[in-house]
Amino acid sequence: MRISTNFGLPLAALLFAVVLIPSSGWATMTKNCPTEPTQNVPIVSGETYWGTNCVLNTTGDVDSFRFTASAGDTWSMAAGFGASAKSDICLTLYAPGSTGTHLFYGCTWSGGGVPAVATNQKLTVGGTYTIVVTELSNGTTLYGLSLERIGPPPPDATVLALSKNVAGEVNPPTAQDAYTFYGATTGTYEIAASLISGTSDICFNVYQSGASVLGGAAPCTWSGGGVLTITANLTPKANGTFVVVVYAASNDGTANYDLEVSCYLGTCTQPPPKCALKDVPSYNATTGTLTMNFTIGTPVAATWNGWLTYQNTMQLLWSQSEPITEPPVTVTQTQANVAKSGQVGVLSTLTTPTGGITCSSWALVKTGKP
Repeated sequence: MRISTNFGLPLAALLFAVVLIPSSGWATMTKNCPTEPTQNVPIVSGETYWGTNCVLNTTGDVDSFRFTASAGDTWSMAAGFGASAKSDICLTLYAPGSTGTHLFYGCTWSGGGVPAVATNQKLTVGGTYTIVVTELSNGTTLYGLSLERIGPPPPDATVLALSKNVAGEVNPPTAQDAYTFYGATTGTYEIAASLISGTSDICFNVYQSGASVLGGAAPCTWSGGGVLTITANLTPKANGTFVVVVYAASNDGTANYDLEVSCYLGTCTQPPPKCALKDVPSYNATTGTLTMNFTIGTPVAATWNGWLTYQNTMQLLWSQSEPITEPPVTVTQTQANVAKSGQVGVLSTLTTPTGGITCSSWALVKTGKP
């Protein structure tokens, strides 16, 4: 638990190409709550609910949010009250299908200087979980709620390149900003964050497989004492992807910051990302529809593009963002009005600017007699 106090084919052949090109991750998304009743509102990793509709009016006012998780996932959630709060608020997490048993319960404590409650929870079963937000006493109280998956790496994370500074912003106060980088056991990495401006200090933590790897309390800036930059050194015990989460100290304020990961000692090898890319196509001769079931796994955010080539012509079928996908998932694409003779060839590739094609898949499916 984390409580925020610091912290060559025949003419009838069809070629289908898929290219994944790395891009930056998505920034934290902020949404206003729906109007009352605020019940069973969907929330996903990287979302923060904050706005005039995120309000508790009485002690009997219950706001609830739902998210879907897999067994073994680790999720971070934080709730805090807004300005001129009339009451402390509480956050409760319920397991799938629960009718009363909760996995976590915690409250703010305005009198003790705890304006937010936050927790990291490793979930043992897959399904739909419910977060309930309530208040301790009668009074109109605005609040914010954020959710972030920290294990496996979240789909909304921004990928960090070594020695390349990025500018970020924690806004609204309870938001959590997620980043990822690859770490090898042959090197030591320095993670550095500097407070630029804002109403709050900032903190960060680093996770692998959902567990903190820094040891001890998360480092935080201390603007009142002139400490505007914080650093942490990490020598990975296992190769893999690490998640950095930046948040406002006590989850109570906004802040602009710079963040950078650098190679501090040793050899910080950055190999081409391992990926999974495979297609199992099928063809319906009656409707002329080609169905392609792709298995896609990528450790970096990417853009997924698909083209159709036929008789020396090429047509772009789709272009869409593909987030970090670990573990691999199955994605289905279909193409109608495919030629009903010969063979269909399906070619897919995963490509990076520096590594070229890191993995590919080739499959053939018969569409009838040539």
